[in-house]
Amino acid sequence: MFVEFFPDPTAVRDEEGEYVEIRLDDFSADSLFVAFESKPALSFAYPAGSRLVLVHDSAYCPDAPKLSCGALGSIAMPNSRESTWKLWAGNCSDSVVLPKPKAGYAFQRVRETDEWAFSRGTPGTADPDYEVGFDDCGLASVKAVYGGGEWAVSGWLTGCKSARLAVESLNLSKLGGWRLDTVSVVERFTLRVRGEAAWIRLNLPRDEAPANDSLDTLLVQRGASPLVISEIHHCPSEPEPEWIELYNGSRYSLPLSRVQFLGRSGFLSDSIPPYGSVLVTRDSLSLRSAIGFKDVRIIQANFGYLGNTGGSVLLAVDSTVVDSAGWDKNTAKCPAGFNPRTMLVENTPGFLGYASQSAVGEAPFRYTLSTRVVRRRGDPLRIRVEGESAVSLKLLDSARREVWSFVVPTSSGKWWVVPAAERLGVGVGFVSLSVGEYASVVGIVVRP
Repeated sequence: MFVEFFPDPTAVRDEEGEYVEIRLDDFSADSLFVAFESKPALSFAYPAGSRLVLVHDSAYCPDAPKLSCGALGSIAMPNSRESTWKLWAGNCSDSVVLPKPKAGYAFQRVRETDEWAFSRGTPGTADPDYEVGFDDCGLASVKAVYGGGEWAVSGWLTGCKSARLAVESLNLSKLGGWRLDTVSVVERFTLRVRGEAAWIRLNLPRDEAPANDSLDTLLVQRGASPLVISEIHHCPSEPEPEWIELYNGSRYSLPLSRVQFLGRSGFLSDSIPPYGSVLVTRDSLSLRSAIGFKDVRIIQANFGYLGNTGGSVLLAVDSTVVDSAGWDKNTAKCPAGFNPRTMLVENTPGFLGYASQSAVGEAPFRYTLSTRVVRRRGDPLRIRVEGESAVSLKLLDSARREVWSFVVPTSSGKWWVVPAAERLGVGVGFVSLSVGEYASVVGIVVRP
């Protein structure tokens, strides 16, 4: 039977996004036929698996188990009127009348009735909100409660009584790696995840309805988030648009798909690299033009107007507030922006000064220089770096051009020689250390 149609996509061309989905029962026939209104019927060898999706281009065939794909050919699905479709194979048949489409939405069949509901579409897979009678082992509502330095993550299974659950967790409150585990769960379960800020992924074996097979989210106590608001420009000079800077104070790239300005925007897009930042604005093109350089990550989000004389923003993961900032007419005089971590005037879009870095989290490494004054005939410059990440070490000349580089391995703890006397002339030079987008630069002097 027909289970899903997508006649009017909006994000892509119709040829790329249109599809018809047919659910196949435990049945055998030589051929399967699909007819759209009075046009000649499409003919297919009876497919293997449990679903057949018809698309215009095989490159857009969904990746799903037990799925076959066929070609819609020259059929152009109507997007402004009702339409009729017929399907038959052997002595089995189905016929449907589709209502007028809604742009950007798929039609999903409601169980085995003649009713159709607008949905976001699940091409090639089952939609557990509407379909019945298929294999589905999923995660029901999952909740997380913090206490005693850890998160209690509890939930239960739906559609099955037991399963093997893959658990990936990362404690963002301290340096360390992913913890991987697989546990057997029966109906209800509770997992323990360490850290005030943690990233957790839960994965069940993929089945016909993969939408409820996994969970990927951040768990953050307010005040302990590695993701913070690091700068706000609520009244910039015209024509520069208002913008908010977010900073990731961890050594892991953090997704923004579950992050929003609560009450102001939908979920954001993209991600923030380790020790990096991103600017959020309503008009990314205008902001890029106003800033004048390309080395800044900018994403677009409609967060409304910030207010010149006063206002506030709440940064949330899902609906949990992890950071906030407020201002009034005395906070920063227009057109200056400010850093809500230090409450000082600031205008460094995409870059963090020392005051900002020290206020947003623990540095990813510590280092010690043997000296900052190097003599050509004296002892060489040495450096010791301590941290749980590999550190990029560079020697820069007086114009900050790189003349030597080296990668200090993880947790080395030994002294390394930096060839300052050999690579630099007499005068000023610099030693640069970085992890991700976090960098620390210190000046040195070379003497005869």
